[in-house]
Amino acid sequence: MRGQAAVEYLMIFSTVLAILAAVTTGQMINPVQEAAGDALYLSQARSAADAIAGAINTVYANGKGAVKSISFRVDKTWGLQLDNSENRIRITIETSTGTQNVEDSLRYGVDNHHSLSNISPGTYTVIVEWSANDNMPENVDGNSLADDKIYIYIRAGGGQR
Repeated sequence: MRGQAAVEYLMIFSTVLAILAAVTTGQMINPVQEAAGDALYLSQARSAADAIAGAINTVYANGKGAVKSISFRVDKTWGLQLDNSENRIRITIETSTGTQNVEDSLRYGVDNHHSLSNISPGTYTVIVEWSANDNMPENVDGNSLADDKIYIYIRAGGGQR
């Protein structure tokens, strides 16, 4: 009888340990998943900011009539800003800890503040153009967001700071 009681106590103890392990593991995995997701979204935002800044700087360096397009993917709702006060591009993205900003500097001097907000997750093509038409205003055009395209128009005079 003593052997049977020891086995029963051992079974009860192992059941309690299994339940405790299941509860504890679930609480440990969730924060790790959130942190991994945040790292992915911030990495995508950094890649997008670097690519857009590089395209704007390349078009500015090549001069009037230059066009460059780049593509990238963002898996979370995001926003795009061209900041004329700091001469930077800013990508805003929502993470588990709140809104995060990823910035990159521009050689092109932005004349006005431009922004697009609440851009849906997906793969986007950004087309940066310095129009041959001198009357074309500097602009960030989100009218083609349904086609996953964003147009950024720069112009002569930008960059003269």
